[in-house]
Amino acid sequence: MNPVTFRPLFLLLPFLGLASLAIAHTATAQTVDAVAENTTNDKESEGSATGWRPLSGSWVVSQFGGDGPVEIKDDQIMLGIGDPLTGVRWKGDLLRENFEIELEARRVEGFDFFCGLTFPVGESNVSLILGGWGGGVVGISSIDGRDASENETTSFRNFDNEQWYKVRVRVDPYEIRAWIDDKQACAQPRKDHKFGIRYEMDQCVPLGLAAFQCKSELRGIKVRQLTDDEIAQAKQKSESAE
Repeated sequence: MNPVTFRPLFLLLPFLGLASLAIAHTATAQTVDAVAENTTNDKESEGSATGWRPLSGSWVVSQFGGDGPVEIKDDQIMLGIGDPLTGVRWKGDLLRENFEIELEARRVEGFDFFCGLTFPVGESNVSLILGGWGGGVVGISSIDGRDASENETTSFRNFDNEQWYKVRVRVDPYEIRAWIDDKQACAQPRKDHKFGIRYEMDQCVPLGLAAFQCKSELRGIKVRQLTDDEIAQAKQKSESAE
């Protein structure tokens, strides 16, 4: 037998061990890189798929006069009891058309509206009111000069203190819609209607949140732009309704 090709196994073991370690290290590095790349791609895909971005970092305290204390921390806002209003407004970039805004809100103390969400409708603004006029009115102020207590969007429901409610509003070229806990609260066509706000809400223009004589908390405020498909569907729905 050729002595060059035959070597005792114990002489090969150190080299085999080093080779195994090198292969294992390379495989582990490739696996870690693959996991990191997939995680990054998943996060990017999730963000682009949903389109939501948080609204944080550009809230400022409104100056109604008689305001209660305000705390803004991370993605949560506390509005203390005012006389009568306490609120904040957004000073960052803003969508005025074709968007959705979503948040969670709860009334901690008091009995009146704990979420007055003012938002743009083109060059105008409106306010979605939750729990107004003594605690039970839901609606949009103002439509053709009529506020949330006396127009087509007016409805009534009970809101329990200390309970979080999910709120979402949507503005497309044809309609304004609002949901509470994923159930539609109102749907208001835009055609042939004039929109505005009550003068008391000026401090929340163009986008803001306010509470009336109550302590409220708001969290998870975010916005997204509607897709072309969603706008096309809204157009089709509007044309079908005419």
